[in-house]
Amino acid sequence: MSIEDLTTGTFHDKTQKMTRRTFVGASLGAVALGSLPLLQGCGSSSSSSTGKVTIEMWVWETETQWKEVAQKAGLAKKFPNVIFKWTALPYDQLHQKALTALGAGLPQGLPSIIRTGMPYYRAFANTGSIVDLTEQVGSYQNDILPAVWQGTQINGKIYQVPDDTGVMLLGYREDLMQKAGLPTDPNQVADAIKSYDDLITVGQTLKRKIGAGLFNELPGDVFNNLILQDSTGYFDKDGNVIFDSDYHVEVANISKKIWNSGLTTHYEQVPQQWQAYKNAQLAMMFYPNWQDFTVLDNAPDLKGKLKVTKLPAVKPGGKRATAADGVCLTIPSSIPEDQRNIAIEVAKFLKLTKDATVAHMQTFSGAFVSYTPGIDAMTNAVSPVLDSQKTYQVYLNAAREESILPWYRTSVFFSNATEAVSNALFKILKQNAPIQATLKNAADSIRQLQASKGTK
Repeated sequence: MSIEDLTTGTFHDKTQKMTRRTFVGASLGAVALGSLPLLQGCGSSSSSSTGKVTIEMWVWETETQWKEVAQKAGLAKKFPNVIFKWTALPYDQLHQKALTALGAGLPQGLPSIIRTGMPYYRAFANTGSIVDLTEQVGSYQNDILPAVWQGTQINGKIYQVPDDTGVMLLGYREDLMQKAGLPTDPNQVADAIKSYDDLITVGQTLKRKIGAGLFNELPGDVFNNLILQDSTGYFDKDGNVIFDSDYHVEVANISKKIWNSGLTTHYEQVPQQWQAYKNAQLAMMFYPNWQDFTVLDNAPDLKGKLKVTKLPAVKPGGKRATAADGVCLTIPSSIPEDQRNIAIEVAKFLKLTKDATVAHMQTFSGAFVSYTPGIDAMTNAVSPVLDSQKTYQVYLNAAREESILPWYRTSVFFSNATEAVSNALFKILKQNAPIQATLKNAADSIRQLQASKGTK
């Protein structure tokens, strides 16, 4: 398989709103690639003159933040004979650089640990150059969120240490709901908005009474959020395309109904979206847990004005919370054995111990690890943004109560599917194209791509 084939795992959807990883990379000052040649890395030169082993980890946040995590977690105390290096790279460049080096199957150009966005997980595994961690991680199943655990599996094997994950709920401006004479308590709001028809009804009340709309919507936004409520996204666990199923057609119908309601804005620029919230033009948002820091950095004056509640159900009895974005740690198999073995233990310590996962969440506001003992230890922490709500408690309870489904990125053609869906929704929403046929054509294009490459 060529490097070009492997890089089809790239997630780059220009039609979507800024993602957590894009936001972090842009606003927290991730280090550019300029001073790092493509194949520079710790490679086989992992031992220093002091005899200590260097463990380098590629991240897309800042070196300062990861040093803070390490200090809070007691990483140096746990591994006194290890020198830790945190190399910050922009998200897309990190993954393309890693895929190039992994595809070569050589240690040159590779760190000890790669923090990996889940859309790339299958592509990394397909290189055959990341470590099979089934034995090392398998015993932790009961301590990992079930939806995340299911997403670790590739043909019954695990090639990652589960890291940060996400849960999606519905956020709303409490002050605007109150001004419009609507419920403000999360349980009461959930009762008032049991379906997406109910959501439109509430939106009409907001528009009529105070002139506020629901949220910003670009083609594909609503569809991509809703499909995860009662399906696993674009693919099933085996990498088969499913986004033209009856359920997905129903979600597209809901998306069109919301689009046509006149209750959403359609800003393509992130600053415009946040300005609309600041100006009380919008009252709601799809609210993954990491909004706790995107809100603070984009619209700090919203602090204390927001609450979250369950999503409306797509169908009666359907799930009212979803999985959201995700991250894992992967370890190149070509690096020297001693370095590789230490890297495995470091990755497990960082992501499968309470102290280290708590340190991560304390450093990255709104972060939500996969390791449930860590989340349980944070459930009394009050959100820095939401009015009196405890982010970790609310989101963990929602994930458990709703038994959220995994978001399967089980095909290297994840980005191609994202583009195909976005194009299909553009035609459906803006050109009034027939829903079922348009989704089927888009899904068939991915099936044909899989067949032509001979891989899921």
